[in-house]
Amino acid sequence: MTKLKRSEYILKIISNAVLVIFFSMVQTNLLVSLRWPWNFFNLILSIVIFITVILNYHRGLWFALFSGLIIDLFSFLPFGTMTAAMLLTVIIINGLFKNFFTNRSLYSLIILGFLGNIVYFVFFLFINLVFFVFDITNNLDIFFTPANLYGFLWQTIFNVSLLAFLFFVFNFVSKKLKSVFY
Repeated sequence: MTKLKRSEYILKIISNAVLVIFFSMVQTNLLVSLRWPWNFFNLILSIVIFITVILNYHRGLWFALFSGLIIDLFSFLPFGTMTAAMLLTVIIINGLFKNFFTNRSLYSLIILGFLGNIVYFVFFLFINLVFFVFDITNNLDIFFTPANLYGFLWQTIFNVSLLAFLFFVFNFVSKKLKSVFY
């Protein structure tokens, strides 16, 4: 590896780390302090699904891992809950994308975003249930309140809307999604 390629690679890693930290801080400091239902907006989950489907599965995994760890630092839940739920969501979304939704279209992104929110919510509840069974946490009843269930609905609406917006912006800026006919 030449010095120029090595410096480009290091710069890419640093810029990705800064983006992960920035989006994680926006999620943990800004979005959770908004009023209901805006506080259920999950920016990290939307970005992770977008990266996994449109850009690259491995980048999505790394983004989910590091942003999940940062969010877990500021969460009141047992450490690793968010990270595990995000990583499992990325794995399931990638499996669905590779086997069923093979093109990078708006429709497949919206459907995968909807399914990704459901998978994330199910894994999130399941992991908290496991922690409750092993007596690691004792506040399982707060997850099944009507406000949280409505919040999940709002989270799905917000995240799918952001995915559609990101798709249009990425389609306008990049040539990766453009169809080329010769």
